[in-house]
Amino acid sequence: MHTLSVTGRASTFGSSTIRHNTLNRVIYSGVALLLLTMTGLLHAADMRRSGFFDFYHDLRPVDASWVSFIYTSDQLEEVLRTTRAVVVMQPEIFLASNSKYKGISPAEMNALTNALRSIVIDALADKYQITDRPGANTIVLRMALSNLHLKKKGRNIMGYTPIGFVVTTAKRQMQEFTEKILLTEITWEAEILDGRNAEVLAQLMVPLGNNANKKEFTSWDDLVTAMSIGGLRLRCRLDNAAAGTTGDCLAITEADLPEY
Repeated sequence: MHTLSVTGRASTFGSSTIRHNTLNRVIYSGVALLLLTMTGLLHAADMRRSGFFDFYHDLRPVDASWVSFIYTSDQLEEVLRTTRAVVVMQPEIFLASNSKYKGISPAEMNALTNALRSIVIDALADKYQITDRPGANTIVLRMALSNLHLKKKGRNIMGYTPIGFVVTTAKRQMQEFTEKILLTEITWEAEILDGRNAEVLAQLMVPLGNNANKKEFTSWDDLVTAMSIGGLRLRCRLDNAAAGTTGDCLAITEADLPEY
């Protein structure tokens, strides 16, 4: 027999009971570890890491439309409070290795990224200076279109303009591309940096669509909507910080997008 003293009270356990309890602890620990591992794998599956961000470990799931993962630093609000200008960088493209179509030319890539960059600029430009020079009172917005899955359309398809587009030259060039290529899956990644020292202030990831299931394909309309809402949410955060208010910027949805 073994005697164990717990908080001044003596308890006796047979050796078989000790072995049984030890086995239970091992089983429970194993199940808990398995559940944690499965949860991590599920998040990793949803969060396809392109390598665009230097780190992904601080991103957390969020319950809001048109965004799945977010990270914000403790310094974000302080920097936004004094922000007067924004550097909006041209999005980088990461074509999925198993994309059914990979024939995107440099000119088409440039037209696509310029048109999508202009969506975010449109949400900010009437109040915040758009610049190409980082520095004091400036934030830098980096973006990527990762896990990009494309599929070539059939012949004799009538062209269309993605919803929400004002057809500028850049967007007309994108229209020519979207007339012949379907978007089936993509992740929009965005990162806000401090213009003074390139410190990461915020990150977000917006996975759209599922290339493995035709019923869950995304579209160019979805991408334009996500980026339009993202631009308005950034504008909301800047306005809140400047005014010292705390409006819920994640509450901005499709209903808040301007009508064209």
